[in-house]
Parts: sequence; C-alpha cells; structure tokens
Amino acid sequence: MADFAYYDYDQESDSAEYVDYYDEDIYEFPGEEPWEEEEEEEVTSQFTLSELYEYCVVPTLSDSYHHLYNLLVWSLIFMLTTRIVRPPAWLVHLISTACGCVVVWDLFGLRTGYMACLTGVGILALVVSHYASQSRRGPWTCVACVAFLIFGELWWADPVDWHSIRGSQMIILMKLVSVGYDLDSATLLSPPNPLEIAGYIMNPGTVIFGPWFSFSSYLKVVGPLSWSLWLIPGIVLRLALSIMFLLVSTCYTSWLVPDSANRWGLAYREALSFRFSHYFVSYLSETSALLAGLDMSKVARPYFIELPRSLVEVVIYWNVPMHHWLKTYVFKTARNHLGIFWALLLTYSMSALFHGLNFQLAAVLLSLGFYTFVEYSLRAKLASVFDACILARPCSDTCSHKQKACSWFSLSTNLVFGMLTVFHLAYLGIMFDSSSQQQETGYSMIHTLNKWSSLNYASHWVTFVCYVMYSVI
Repeated sequence: MADFAYYDYDQESDSAEYVDYYDEDIYEFPGEEPWEEEEEEEVTSQFTLSELYEYCVVPTLSDSYHHLYNLLVWSLIFMLTTRIVRPPAWLVHLISTACGCVVVWDLFGLRTGYMACLTGVGILALVVSHYASQSRRGPWTCVACVAFLIFGELWWADPVDWHSIRGSQMIILMKLVSVGYDLDSATLLSPPNPLEIAGYIMNPGTVIFGPWFSFSSYLKVVGPLSWSLWLIPGIVLRLALSIMFLLVSTCYTSWLVPDSANRWGLAYREALSFRFSHYFVSYLSETSALLAGLDMSKVARPYFIELPRSLVEVVIYWNVPMHHWLKTYVFKTARNHLGIFWALLLTYSMSALFHGLNFQLAAVLLSLGFYTFVEYSLRAKLASVFDACILARPCSDTCSHKQKACSWFSLSTNLVFGMLTVFHLAYLGIMFDSSSQQQETGYSMIHTLNKWSSLNYASHWVTFVCYVMYSVI
C-alpha cells in the first residue's frame, strides 16, 4: 500500500510527492539597498490602507522593478533573437549563455564567480566520469557539486554572499546532475558539447529563480516557437499574480493579522507570508521562462496548498518541477535499494543538503518527510478499515471504496486532515520569519529550536500520536 503514496500523481506530471521548499534565499535580491522587511513588519499593522499603499506597496514595487527589470527584458531578448528569427544552433546556445550571464551579473555582481566555479566543477565531473565510468555520471556529478557547495560554505565564501546565491546554485546543481543521470539512462544518447550545456545552465529564463527543466526540453529552443493565442495573456497574468503575491507577503499579512494576535495567529501569519513569497517566486519563474520561449507548465498551485487535502498534496504542488526532479533522480534510485521509508528519508536529506548546511531547512524538510510518511500510512489504514475515500490523494472515479468522496464520513475525515495540514504548515512555516538578522546567513539551530519551543513542539507531538495510531490499528 505504501507504494501508492510515492507514485500516484496528477495528470500533468509523472513525479511523486518529493518536493522541496524553495527556501527564502532564492528570492532574496542582493543589492545596495536590501528590502527592510523587519521594519515594515513592525509598523504596517498600525497603518491605514492608504498609508500602507504609500509606505509599503509603492517602495516594494519600485524595488521589484529595479531588481527584476533585467531578468524579464533579457529573457524577452533571448526569445526575440532566437525563436522569432532562426540563427544556427550554436548561436542560439551562445546567445542563451550571454543573456544569462548579463542577468546573473546584474543581480549578483562578483558573487557570480561562485556560480561559475560550481558550473566548472560540474562540467569537469561530467567529462571525467564519462570517460571513467559511463554508468555513474549522475552520481559522480552530484558528489562533485555537493562537495564544492560544502567547501564553499565552510571554508571559502563569505556567509552573507553565499546565502544570497544558494537558490541559483541549487538550480545549477539540479541541471548538471540531471544531465548526468539522463546520460546514464540513455535519455540523452550523447553528451552535450560545452556550448550546449552552458546555454542550458545559463538560460536567462531559468538561471535565477528556476524552475528546473530537462536538457531535452532546453534543446527545443533551436526549433521554431510554438505560438499560442494565450501566450501573451498568460505571461501578463502570471506577472500580475506574482506581483500580487509579493505585495500580500510583504505588506498585507502583517495588516491582516496584527501583532496583538496570539502565538498561533502570529505563527500562521509568518507561515502565510513565507508561502506567498514562494508563490511570488514560482509565478515569476513561470513568467521569465515563458518570456524566454520555454515550454513551461505550472510551478506551484496555491489552491492545493492554502486549502489542502493533505501534506502529501502540499509537497507535490509546492514546486512541481523540483518534485519531479527529486522523484526521478533521487527517490527511484534509493527506493530500489533501501525501501520506501529510508528512500524517503534519503530524498529529503539530499534535498536539505542541496540547500546548504542549514539546520533550519534540514529540520523542516526532515520533519516534513516524516509527517508525510505518517499521514499517508495512517490514512491508507483508515481507508481500508472504513472502506472510504480518505486516502492522502483523491481516489479515482472507479475506486472500489463503499463510502465515496461525497459521503459525510469521507468529507468530514478529509476536512479534519486538511485542518491538521494547516496546523502543520503554520508550525513549520514559523521557521521562515524575517524578524531576525540571521536570515542573511541562515538561521542557527538555537533559533530554530526556540521557535518550535515557543509552540511546545505541538506539531511533532501530534505527528507522534498519529504514528502511534497507525501502529496499533
């Protein structure tokens, strides 16, 4: 029964429930005038709507324009110069590399050197492993890139600089590792040349915020653009939604839930702000990818996260492309050797390691891995005992359960688990508040444990009770 949780998936993707959080570093914009979120959160709850517009909305939009202008413009330039006219393939890859370098330099400046070194290490590992062992290119590339990240974090880079580029470096790592595994599985028949892989890694539409997409999908840029009547409205809509989520995260959550709320209300506010900032990144990444002429599906689905059926669905719809990457290149391999639970634990551990040596993220991701396993297992047993459609994922229309999804028992049970998911999200999301200057370098273990201690580790205790129930049923 446990296999179902990790292979049942929606119609738009073949992946399973292993998805990673986009942590806060992927949408922290470096620059001379960083956003002063701490000061805004302390005062916005006292503002009227007009004052909120003047002192928060306008500055946020101004800063966003300053940081994102080049990303969107150079993505569009890439599409206009490669998908409208048809230059040779080598020139397409060269333009992709050049446009991506301009975008990265504008946002990160000298910190671009760290990303260049990671790219060089990954390409070198691909080349060496190709000639040494043509069946281990993916694992060797992964090991080399992770070793570089650990070296950079512990001994080389300035913590603030390193923290600001973690997100982009994770996208680079995912691209390099996926090329290695695709070569191992013969999905790619021959290794890409240096110009092709440079164009893939540095593509302006995905180099900053992602999302990850496969090398095979990238090669479609050498072909004509598939025009659609909804392409331009789709881009405009995604950009508008991205800005809306940014404004809610930055300005309106503190106004909607004032500082006078109780500790769980404040925890929900912090988690809500973090989730909306993630939606901002997700829709912005869709916008930049579409502007670059890439065929990109939805990255996140807020509806399934804000009104969840289960934590299983939350981790699926949090970041669909990354979810697909983890399932394809990590979980499947681990499952064949370790079994479901240990493969799950390894998948979330690798996900945490890709983000860097960050106790905060590791604690959240490993907790989330255990939560989803317990929730799925418990609901699978309850569905069997009561013969009801109360699994972590919705049943198909042809399921054999006697009590269908529309029955009162199924509706009420699914509602209880949905409310429990909201509770878990508030508890886990409190880790990603912006109230501490530690966010510039990553939160410490003490900060993380203090946050959970203030809530009496309630979520972990509830999960433990659910595990006991699963064990005795």
